[in-house]
Amino acid sequence: MNGTSSKYTTWSRDALLKRIQELEARLEPPTAATGSDRPVSEVSSEDTPKSKDRRPFDFSKYAKRHIALKVAYFGWPYAGFASQGIVDVKTVESELFNALLAARLIEDPLNCNYTRCGRTDRGVSGLGQVIALTVRSALPKCSPLVIRSEGDGFDPDTHNNGDGSLSLEEQEAKAGVYWKNGVKRNKDGSVFGELPYLTVINRLLPPDIRVIAWAPVSEDFNARFHCNWREYKYFFPKGSIDIERMRAGAAHFLGTHDFRNFCKYDASKTIENYDRTVLAISIDPVRDHEFSQKESHQFYQMTLRGTAFLWHQVRCMMAVLFAIGNGLEEPEVIPQMMDLKLCPAKPNYDMASELPLVLYDCHFENVEWQYQNEIDLVNDITPLRLYRAMEDQWSCYMTKSLMYSRMLQQLDQAVLHNIPEKGDTIRLEEYAQQNSSKENSISLGGDLRMFIGKKYAKFMARQTCIPNEVKAKRHEEKRRLKKDLMEGNENSADSSRPPVTTSGEEVLSSSSDTSANPK
Repeated sequence: MNGTSSKYTTWSRDALLKRIQELEARLEPPTAATGSDRPVSEVSSEDTPKSKDRRPFDFSKYAKRHIALKVAYFGWPYAGFASQGIVDVKTVESELFNALLAARLIEDPLNCNYTRCGRTDRGVSGLGQVIALTVRSALPKCSPLVIRSEGDGFDPDTHNNGDGSLSLEEQEAKAGVYWKNGVKRNKDGSVFGELPYLTVINRLLPPDIRVIAWAPVSEDFNARFHCNWREYKYFFPKGSIDIERMRAGAAHFLGTHDFRNFCKYDASKTIENYDRTVLAISIDPVRDHEFSQKESHQFYQMTLRGTAFLWHQVRCMMAVLFAIGNGLEEPEVIPQMMDLKLCPAKPNYDMASELPLVLYDCHFENVEWQYQNEIDLVNDITPLRLYRAMEDQWSCYMTKSLMYSRMLQQLDQAVLHNIPEKGDTIRLEEYAQQNSSKENSISLGGDLRMFIGKKYAKFMARQTCIPNEVKAKRHEEKRRLKKDLMEGNENSADSSRPPVTTSGEEVLSSSSDTSANPK
């Protein structure tokens, strides 16, 4: 046994494994992270599909600008809007990033000044979600609409003669912009104007996600903090619900209140203030839509407008309103649950379904949405393509809805025998109406139901969850213990490794020296 191999005989198992990893790292160059190991938010344009077949893209040749995008999506097959940091988890935001990277509109999702207005949960849809980010622009770098940055290749002395006296038209002419046959064109002959953002992005997105409009915004525009209000809608069939009781309960939500008992605790955030402001709330029939003539199948919508919302707040509010509408709770239970003296912690109750919930609109001041590209005025059918894409999705889901409607109509006419007495017959529709009060569950929207049991327990009499303040302290304690444990493991690994000389070579132990040089 020579000295090179015998020196490892006294090493611990962890130290040997660490040494093997170090040697392997020297022999093999580090490989790029694969899709399964890397979060979506860290995907770069070099890792997009078919990147090997594409020539390197030089972003420095192009100007950049900050824009807002209005996004519509049907969130049922997605794990929420926001990226989860795992490629295998499909979210709306991850699909948007993939499209933006493939279109070479952004170079890195972590370095594009990205903000979102809200983050809807798994299965929740959005028709008015808004994001903002810095993207590649087709405008010349001399344009006042693009972002100035160090190293972008823009020389103000070259474009403005150093005195800033050139008008916009003169700057464009200096950049080679010209008119031909009534059409404004760039130096290379292409139609002058911004990139067709809607067309470029939508052709790379799945059919249930669409960017429906874009708007130029200032570089400091933040989609979250510059939003004036957000509006949600929740759709549900009437069934046996007393709409007036629901409306009486909903009225208690108006104004600014503490909503800690109408949300789910989020351990990832340090929330100390649970006050939120509801600007408007209403429960109305859904108009301009054909439904069954049966009153129980008529659809209603709860419209909720507020400045901001807590995690699962809307679904918790709807769950309480469903209980009120079905006669299980009184409308006054809402102010009772808002009173922290009467209800210091959230009672245990199920949330309403996520399927009927939609982020309907996000309002911003001085944002002018454009539903077509600037070059549409010349020759483009982007608005028509968007409309047809939505029409196709509508046709698909309406067809499914029609099939279920026909199935219900057939069941309505089904005849039950020997009910209620022997020899009697009754149609299933009538039987369902007569026995609705005997059911042991109520609808919580979509296909979700809440089990009642033989004896219903009122919200205020139920066992409560652990108060959020206690949860926060426990979470902080777990985080501290985890940190201490990790630091302890690192110190243990460092102490088990043999000392290193200034030349970087391991110092042999006395036993290793003896075995390596026997006397």
